[in-house]
Amino acid sequence: MIESIDDDVVMLTFIHTADLHLGKVLHEHSLIEDQQYMLDGLRELAEDSAYKALLIAGDVYDRSIPSPDAVTLFSAFLGKLKARRPDLELLILSGNHDSSSRLGFGKELFAELGIHFVTDPEDAATPILIPGDAGEQGAFFLLPFLNPGSLNTVLTASASQEGAQESPLPDAGEGAMPIRSQGRLAQEAAARLEAARCKAKEAGAALTVLGAHLFALGGLEAGSERIFWGTAEQTDIHWFSGFDYVALGHLHRFQKAGPNAWYSGSPLAYSFAEAPHPKVLLSVSLEPGKEPRINPLPVQPLRKLSILKGSFTSFFQDGVGSPDLTPVIQDYLEVELIDTGLVENPLALLRERFPWILSVKQDAALARQLVHGQNPTFWEGATHRRALIDQEDFRDFLIDIYGEADPDKLELFQELLHTIEAEET
Repeated sequence: MIESIDDDVVMLTFIHTADLHLGKVLHEHSLIEDQQYMLDGLRELAEDSAYKALLIAGDVYDRSIPSPDAVTLFSAFLGKLKARRPDLELLILSGNHDSSSRLGFGKELFAELGIHFVTDPEDAATPILIPGDAGEQGAFFLLPFLNPGSLNTVLTASASQEGAQESPLPDAGEGAMPIRSQGRLAQEAAARLEAARCKAKEAGAALTVLGAHLFALGGLEAGSERIFWGTAEQTDIHWFSGFDYVALGHLHRFQKAGPNAWYSGSPLAYSFAEAPHPKVLLSVSLEPGKEPRINPLPVQPLRKLSILKGSFTSFFQDGVGSPDLTPVIQDYLEVELIDTGLVENPLALLRERFPWILSVKQDAALARQLVHGQNPTFWEGATHRRALIDQEDFRDFLIDIYGEADPDKLELFQELLHTIEAEET
């Protein structure tokens, strides 16, 4: 925790969060009720008049075409919050899970109400000015997730990776191609934002803040993010070192990403791999010429995610009334069975004891089946089912990123899966 705020010091104080993923489904269970509970807590916090703004750094929704329940939930949140705090500025940018066009619908109208959606990277260099406690201005810049070709800049086909020359699209010559690498796009965006930041400072802004949805080089994943392999899609956070604070989204783990940059992380755990990580909202206070004051505020979920490991008997029989298991009975559970023999339909059986159990893993038993060649039909069926799920996930990924699923990409992906399935069998 950071020291408490000195009210006599001139500051700009705001809330930083990201990766709400409204509409998320975890192991076929909708988390809308949990997200409603979380948003109620966020709204109550933001009603404090000490906060001048709420910044949501991308991935408002879990899918580019959000469910009606997710849209209704976010709409109600915005309405209730603005009714209680009409002076609070809401700053929202799009992430890689969001549809820029859908999230940005009506942004001109919403801006008049103090709700600022920035979903087009071309608008990132236009500051949103917010007064601080003593009337000093803070200039906020919002950088959405950079999809391939999302900036009106091109890379000449003859240019090398290291010495690439860029030019605006209207002047692009023959052989020019849009920049597609996330890292290269971020570098171009950083140059534009630095120029805009300097201009805002010259115009009298005492503080400058950047909100961005990106993968900072060296950042730690939490387990449920949609991440590209390698470092070509990662961003050197030092490109944004001129800003007083950089509010990041994309990685779900709360962490410091640079001298002036922080990931708030997701406010809820969205996979069992995230269960051990603390979930927070960030209260950020800035003073010109000084280090940001970051106060992580723990989020109390409606239900926690917990992981249990043991034999089936220890949960199904011995676990009844066990004081060790009582604290997690109302948690979302993933149970890893250590039995070497397969248990038939364990999820339904254990749900009688644990009403919110979502997942049962039998890795030890499946590994033994594979090693000893037992029940190959079961193993082949499980592998085939996994392949079908992977194909659906890849199709959804293509739609989220490009707006459609390229048949050629799907065919190639299916061929690779069949090769892997044959090798495993």
